[in-house]
Amino acid sequence: MELYRLPVLKKVPADKQQLKKQLEQLARQAQWLVLWLDCDREGENISFEVMEVCLAVNPRLYVRRARFSALIARELHAACANLGTPNQLDAMAVDARQEIDLRVGASFTRFMTMLLRHKFDWRSGGVEGDKLMLSYGPCQFPTLGLIV
Repeated sequence: MELYRLPVLKKVPADKQQLKKQLEQLARQAQWLVLWLDCDREGENISFEVMEVCLAVNPRLYVRRARFSALIARELHAACANLGTPNQLDAMAVDARQEIDLRVGASFTRFMTMLLRHKFDWRSGGVEGDKLMLSYGPCQFPTLGLIV
C-alpha cells in the first residue's frame, strides 16, 4: 500500500546531470528564458522541468514560451513575435497521467506476475518461473496492436 501513499519524486537522472549543469550555467548569465519545446502537453511539462532548474539559480529570469507547429521560418518568426507564458495546467495534467501510469503499471505488473508466474512453462524462453516478470503499461497495448 506504500505504492499509493508515498509521493512521486521527480529527479534529474544521472545521465542528464551534465545537461542540468549547462542549463544552470546559462541561466546564471541570462535575463530571459524562452522555452522552445514541442507544442503539446508533454512539451509544456518539460518546460516546467527546465524552468525549475533555471529559476533555482536565477529567480529573476523573465520566462516566456514559444508555440509553433512547424520548423519553417514563417512559423518560427510568428512564435517569436507572440511569446506566451507556459501553461501550468497542461504540465500538471502530464504529471497526473505519469503518476497514474506509474502506480497502475506497478500494481498490474505485480498482480499479473504473481497470478501467472506458475501457469505457463517459461523455461523454453530461458526464464525460470521464479524470475519471470510480466510487465503492464498503458502504452504497451497500442504498441502491441501495431505489432500483432
